[in-house]
Amino acid sequence: MAWNTSSSVFLLLLLVPSTVAAIFTNKTGCGTTKACLFKPNGCDPNLDCTTGVIFYVIGPNKLRVEMVAAALIPSVQQQYVAMAFSHDTVMGSDAVTECTMSDMGPLAGYEPEIFVSFNKGKSNDRIFLNKDEQNVLFSDISSEVADGRLVCHFTQQIIPQIDDKNGMIWPLNRDYYIMAATGSAQPDEVNAHDMNKGSHFYPITSSHRINPAKLTDQEFELPKAHEPPKTSVAPPTVTSQRPRPTTSSSGSVSLILSILSISLVQILNN
Repeated sequence: MAWNTSSSVFLLLLLVPSTVAAIFTNKTGCGTTKACLFKPNGCDPNLDCTTGVIFYVIGPNKLRVEMVAAALIPSVQQQYVAMAFSHDTVMGSDAVTECTMSDMGPLAGYEPEIFVSFNKGKSNDRIFLNKDEQNVLFSDISSEVADGRLVCHFTQQIIPQIDDKNGMIWPLNRDYYIMAATGSAQPDEVNAHDMNKGSHFYPITSSHRINPAKLTDQEFELPKAHEPPKTSVAPPTVTSQRPRPTTSSSGSVSLILSILSISLVQILNN
């Protein structure tokens, strides 16, 4: 039986698995113009890191963030990778940026979602942003879930040009300890990360404070902090009133003396 050459080529193309260009996480510059946290130490974020975060300045008021994580075992429908900005090395009172993705279940194939949240003690509260605020704070979002790995890249404003939501969204031009974590998520919140310190999925924390705004070899001017629109308050209405006439005490005394003088004169004349 003779093979049709064109059919054979077509069949071979079907049998060869297609490869999609992966989102590459670049370690070049780590320790100089980039801050990098990897677990385990020395791992390759494109291959074998269980958790990894790289961030650096790419332009005026623009911080590029690259997050990676290994898929949880057992697998979950939604998984997050998050980084927290903290004044100390303990979870609590931290500003958080989180990326949530899914590659299974009803949420598979959806675009990654970037959220801001705040650690209140050992709990995490997500902060609501409307669509306009979301688009101002975050841009250039890309992600990939493949081969048991989650990758999420995005750009975040260094000085947020939106309302700070009662002080829960922080400017990123200050010194912070950086924490990175991954765990399962729900549509409205993240679940607790692995609490076993010996686990590969236990969070990592930077050994020293880092100022994200200084991770660049070029200085960029930063804008002023966002100021909420001022609410005009009408001045209080002042009603003018005419003073009531009052009788002067000195005038009364003068009138009495005049009457007495007239009476005395009349008596003397009589």
